[in-house]
Amino acid sequence: MDQKAKIEFIEDAEPVELSKGDILVDAAGEIQRLPIPSNDPNDPLNFTSWEKAGVIVSCCWFSIMSLSVVGGLGAILSVFFEMYGAEGVSSDKVVWLSTYPSLFVGVGNYLILPLGLIFGRRSGTILSIVVNFVATIGCAVSQNFQQHFALRIVQGLATGATESLLPLMLSEVTFVHQRGTIFGIYWTTQNVVTSCLNLASSYEAAALGWRWFYWVYVIAIGVGLFLVVFGCFETKYQRRTQFLNGQVVITDQFGVTRVLTGAEAQEYTRDLGSDNESFPDEARPKHTYFQMLKPWQRPVGSPIQTILKTWFHMFEAFTSPGILYATLLASVVLGCSIGMSLTYDNVLQSYGWPAKNVGLINLGGVSGGFGGMLYAGLFGDWFIIQAAKRSGGVHVPEHRLILLIFPGILMVVSLLLYGFTAGGGSTWGGPFMGWTILQVAFVSVLILSTSFAAEAWEKNPGPALVAVVGTKNIIAFGISYGLNPMVTRYSYPTAMGILTAVTGGVFLLGIPVYFFNPAWRRYMQRQQAKNLT
Repeated sequence: MDQKAKIEFIEDAEPVELSKGDILVDAAGEIQRLPIPSNDPNDPLNFTSWEKAGVIVSCCWFSIMSLSVVGGLGAILSVFFEMYGAEGVSSDKVVWLSTYPSLFVGVGNYLILPLGLIFGRRSGTILSIVVNFVATIGCAVSQNFQQHFALRIVQGLATGATESLLPLMLSEVTFVHQRGTIFGIYWTTQNVVTSCLNLASSYEAAALGWRWFYWVYVIAIGVGLFLVVFGCFETKYQRRTQFLNGQVVITDQFGVTRVLTGAEAQEYTRDLGSDNESFPDEARPKHTYFQMLKPWQRPVGSPIQTILKTWFHMFEAFTSPGILYATLLASVVLGCSIGMSLTYDNVLQSYGWPAKNVGLINLGGVSGGFGGMLYAGLFGDWFIIQAAKRSGGVHVPEHRLILLIFPGILMVVSLLLYGFTAGGGSTWGGPFMGWTILQVAFVSVLILSTSFAAEAWEKNPGPALVAVVGTKNIIAFGISYGLNPMVTRYSYPTAMGILTAVTGGVFLLGIPVYFFNPAWRRYMQRQQAKNLT
């Protein structure tokens, strides 16, 4: 194992007062392993390959199945229009079955994350998947619109773990230079497998009835529950401050690693108090498999105080222009994706597609998911390392904004293509390709905005990451909720044209953020240094 220096006196660290970025590549051209793994065998970074695989596979399976069941009704909405229309429920209300769960995914994020911080990641994850499992059974046996709608809300709340706890667990078992690829796998498998499952949903509904849409997910989520209980190990770990090349490196409770300036290091150590205990890491025994299955951890400190402090830091993150931008960008792109999914059922049927074949549009989601992974994940990681090398080994968050140029162009093209062909008079290839191109941009933006958010606000990057990932669902709800009324009042070209203008404007905001956000970070560092003197 690599030798690592321990900090005995934080004042001995190199007093770098104004950080311009993190040293991702050292003078020899080698990639730094951040966070720095400890000598503790129970450190998640020191998990065996199969233990890490258990965490990653469990997280991906849970996220895929929960988000698929929440967002997969688009291909069979016509079934519910007909069924609940006979009960006197309007079409606008039937659409709630698809829009409101997405809203409550964001709300659930703010509820589940504090539980995971207090009682451990396993407890929050197990609770979430059990609730989702029960709610999905309830949807399958629901007898009216009211029951169905209420249980869909519960599904959304439980799915909030996929936007908070699960990305946190993935970050806690990986190094910084690996996270673009790992998050790429996470978001891409969600999109690809969800598309495959939704592809089959219209055939399921036609052959077996709509209830089997849920029974299939009951089985799948049940498998996920088994994986989580027996393979998703606890990743919560209080990582000590580390000393690297004369600088202090810390990893916060949200799994985000950063290099501190001299002033930040003093403040962090003061707040940490005596948590950096002197018991040697290498003297700790490795937990047995059954010890690793413990479903919860003993709370440290006041649970109420932890919850309030977590919420405060999450809302405080929005004082950063970079975090505001990442939130708006992810929200707009997600809202466009959800909104388009609510309309393609009617659009494709107007081109003569049988209702049972509508799910085939999700073939575009499969190829789009892989395209986003290749661009933002694999190519994105390579680009970030090359940009750091060109900057003397220094990586800054704004390097990731350059990668958003291509997805921005794709978003504009996809929305215009869909808008001018969805109303008829063209070919079904127009809306099909519009959806496919949007999925490439959607996955790319998810990966890039997640990675950027983890770095853009240096004071508390962990809460910032969670705030972006969770809040995007709440804002996206407003965008997707308003699309159908706009189409009804105006037309597809006008409605999608409005979305194109909004989306393009948000992407262009990345230009001032690219230049202003570094200046804002330096200003905040100066203010922090003044407060400590």
